[in-house]
Amino acid sequence: KTDDEDIFKEMREFMSETNKEELDKITLYTDESISLDKLYGISNKLKKATEKNVWLDSGGYIVIEPTEALVSVDVNTGKAVSRKTNPEETFLKINKEAAVMIAKQIKLRNLSGMILVDFIDMKSEEHKKELIDVFINELHKDRIHTTFVDMTKLGLVEITRKKVKKPLHEQIGMIR
Repeated sequence: KTDDEDIFKEMREFMSETNKEELDKITLYTDESISLDKLYGISNKLKKATEKNVWLDSGGYIVIEPTEALVSVDVNTGKAVSRKTNPEETFLKINKEAAVMIAKQIKLRNLSGMILVDFIDMKSEEHKKELIDVFINELHKDRIHTTFVDMTKLGLVEITRKKVKKPLHEQIGMIR
């Protein structure tokens, strides 16, 4: 479905050459009372998918900053540590939740190359191992080759992801 007549024609022409049985699925949206963008909230979803900060259910948040050389991801406690009696357990909980979200965001944003993740520092080696296991498990769900490299002495996690196409923020930049 599209509301752009030129794109509609191009799509129909392409499908008539490659996949005629699907041709009837291409439709021109003509309702002038509400745009497709408003109907599906496309602009808002794209904006949210490229925001720097991503909030976690626990009250923590992650900050994702792509640069020329690498992608930096920082995990922060946010509102999650106020009045908590066991900060180490809280840090583990936030870090595990962040690991799941980071793996999702990497796929959603199509981030690639070197990615450095700064999780919240934890003292327990057992907690660090548990976090790494969760993160590796989530990264393995990605169909694009993603490699967990290491956790440095400074607690930075290094991963790499094969570049298949431009990241979402660059693709949207081309659209706007």
